[in-house]
Amino acid sequence: MPQSQDSFRVILIVLLLFWVLISPDNGPAITAPSIAAARLARQRHAHSVLNTTRWGDFAPLLPADPAGTPAHYLNLTGFKENDGYAWADLQHFKDRCRESSHNAYPPNTGKDDWDHGLADLTWQNATGTVHGEWVRRQGTLTRHATDYNLTDIAPDTSWPTGYAEWGRNMTGDYGKIMLRLEEDSSGVVFEDAKDDKDRASRSASLVRETSAIVTFQDEASGAGSWNMRLYGVHWPRQGAILLSTTSEKFAGIFGLPHLAPGPDFFHSSQMLLNETVGEVLRKRARSRFTDPSNPWSSTVEGSEDPWGLSLNCEYVMYLQLHPIDSTRAASREGLSKLVDDMERELRYPTGAPIKSIPDLRMSLVAWSPDCSYYLESKGPPRYSSADGQHLVGMKEEVFIYRVKTWLLAFAAILMGQTWLLKAQMKESSTPSTIGRVSFYTGSSMLLADGLVFAGSLAWSLSATTMFLPCLMVTFAAFMSMVLGGAFLNDVYRIQEPERRIRERERERERERDRSNANSSSTRASPPAAAPVAPPANSLPRPVTAPPPPRPSSPPIIIPSDQDIDAEIAENLAAGAGTVPTAGTTPSAATATTANRPPRATTFASITGRFVILGTFLIFLSAAASSWPTEIRSLYINSLAFLYLALWVPQIWRNLQRNSRRAFAWRFMIGQSALRLLPLAYFYLPEENIVFGEPDWRAFAVLAGWVWLQLWVLAFQDVLGPRFGIPPSWTPDAWDYHPVLREDNLEAGGLPIGLVTSPGGLGGSPVLDRVRSWSLGAADDGGSGGGAHARERDKDRERRGMHVRCIDCAICRETLEVPVVRAGADDPSAGGVAGVLARRAYMVTPCRHIFHTKCLEGWLRFRLQCPICREELPPL
Repeated sequence: MPQSQDSFRVILIVLLLFWVLISPDNGPAITAPSIAAARLARQRHAHSVLNTTRWGDFAPLLPADPAGTPAHYLNLTGFKENDGYAWADLQHFKDRCRESSHNAYPPNTGKDDWDHGLADLTWQNATGTVHGEWVRRQGTLTRHATDYNLTDIAPDTSWPTGYAEWGRNMTGDYGKIMLRLEEDSSGVVFEDAKDDKDRASRSASLVRETSAIVTFQDEASGAGSWNMRLYGVHWPRQGAILLSTTSEKFAGIFGLPHLAPGPDFFHSSQMLLNETVGEVLRKRARSRFTDPSNPWSSTVEGSEDPWGLSLNCEYVMYLQLHPIDSTRAASREGLSKLVDDMERELRYPTGAPIKSIPDLRMSLVAWSPDCSYYLESKGPPRYSSADGQHLVGMKEEVFIYRVKTWLLAFAAILMGQTWLLKAQMKESSTPSTIGRVSFYTGSSMLLADGLVFAGSLAWSLSATTMFLPCLMVTFAAFMSMVLGGAFLNDVYRIQEPERRIRERERERERERDRSNANSSSTRASPPAAAPVAPPANSLPRPVTAPPPPRPSSPPIIIPSDQDIDAEIAENLAAGAGTVPTAGTTPSAATATTANRPPRATTFASITGRFVILGTFLIFLSAAASSWPTEIRSLYINSLAFLYLALWVPQIWRNLQRNSRRAFAWRFMIGQSALRLLPLAYFYLPEENIVFGEPDWRAFAVLAGWVWLQLWVLAFQDVLGPRFGIPPSWTPDAWDYHPVLREDNLEAGGLPIGLVTSPGGLGGSPVLDRVRSWSLGAADDGGSGGGAHARERDKDRERRGMHVRCIDCAICRETLEVPVVRAGADDPSAGGVAGVLARRAYMVTPCRHIFHTKCLEGWLRFRLQCPICREELPPL
């Protein structure tokens, strides 16, 4: 019976449960109506505070304020005086924001103010992705998680206990940041133009809502990465963006206007948020029983657990967009029109030519009012341009275009791999050629294609703008995976007898060890006397006498791809074991059936193992995204190194089977290059779609690793797979290219047709013709060929060698074979020259000799000698 697959099912169920438990829940949560109603009531109260307060109502006490200066706080969570947040650093945060703004746009009047006029020289829609480096600066106050009483800050919330430090706490001095801005141009936009005629020309008069997903990587402390989502407003004419996190202990979005640069910015952002926040709360009121989550949650997944909230540091973030290169237009008005035209063409493409699209650049100032520290982007004026350029990236439309281009190129690479695999399958179509292929080399390719298929399929199910390119990658990966699976199935089926033989040998060794252990502990019984056959003229044997011995049977030749023991085992399992044979009792047959080795693993179970391994790699890679940079880089490089070691199993199989080559060179070189190309995109260019840092040293190691494997394969193909390897290190295998010696009696002597006749002449008529031709050429003094032949014969005579000729039975052409004379030694036999000389012929175990190319072509289809039809070992 086949092996039970219960263990596989248990592992699959455990993986599915693990995936369900760790998968983000983006759907509506099921919670008590009282909790949802309490959260909605708090948010409505915060919205009323946002609607009724004015500029100056939030003025916390600053360290530079004289004694007796009144302080003003808001009735919002986190903005109260008793909450204990480090609001004394608020003015320092605004000063750093002003410095960042003036560095990008110096004020027109030369005064230290915020309103520098219209910022038409930058992108008006900031949707895009940027990345850079950040540095940490400690605030004037020191705050820890133990300094706060969360029950007093938010008494209506059930807080977890036992937190020594909060999450998202950047304790290192430096790190990296990736920021993705999302801004809907068709969303709500507020433009203030009712107070006076000049207000429409000011930078704070126009504002729109925006959000951002930020990933902070703490490289100094090795704490890993933190993801968060922030919501806020964007003043396009100022080129300024103000964002904040929002949670149960910090009402950031409701107090955001009070953190604005000035009264004009406060007024416009307050009017915008009154409208947008009110609309969101009205929708939440209608669905409070089905979706009680925080609509401004700072978690990237988009929802928080209302039963046990996670504790994280809160952030207020200021972004200042940098102007586009002014040399692109002759005047400020021309540059403003150019920017407007480029944005319109990117958003609504019409085919208008754009020479080059400028990068999206901005500077960052982030402040944590509860953890009390600053994170600033690295760049001028505090750092030189060589140390950092603040945050640099690309617009979303440019990013999508590059992703689509890369996906189409990747689909073409996958189709190229499929074409190479199809050509190789056509070439490796016989049991002899398929038997040379390493199963693990094909497995590594199939596993990689399966992971690509799973990832692209999951992406295409949720993709919108990139659906068609994702679908093309999915189709190409599916075709490569299907063809690879079919080819691997053939390899597994053809090599099944080989695996069964190895399994039986291991079982016999174990049985031999057990029998040796038993024989050492018990006394051996005396051997029984062998029966003797009676003479021919003797009387008839009595009925009680044992039967006479049977004559020995002639040997049976079994093809190398046939497992006769497996067929016998199958017949026994079908019921033939119950029929007793001579000298065998039914109980013995039953015992034989019960003690035989288990059946080999089927290819379906191998496929299940591939699925489990691929699922494990997907989970592990997802977890690696939050690891420290050094560990994550080590994991990625190690995974790439193991993936590109695809030819190592084939090198090992060539060595074990004494086979020179299993794949065509077109397949090996093409697969190596095509599988290196996607990695080269992520390792070499600076502007790749994952914003990874270039690492040409690591890629040079990976490319050199693949190049080394190809060189080893070429070395095995030219000089033989066992050249330079001690014979004791490898299993026994027939050598089709032996050194031929006249006195080599252990190997059965010379091949048939090369044995010298008693008269001194060879047994082949071709030998006589060749010798006659050689003598005639040697007598021709004017012939250069004759002189060359004489020199070659003299060189061979010095080395104790001479050439014998024979007809190749396959092509019927002459085959010249170098033979070492009896008692002589050829010093070049073990060197490269000797190996290359022996590549011209192949000798079979039945002592027939052929051209190498002729016999290799014959063995591609039949593992039998072309002359005597004896079974031959595979190449």
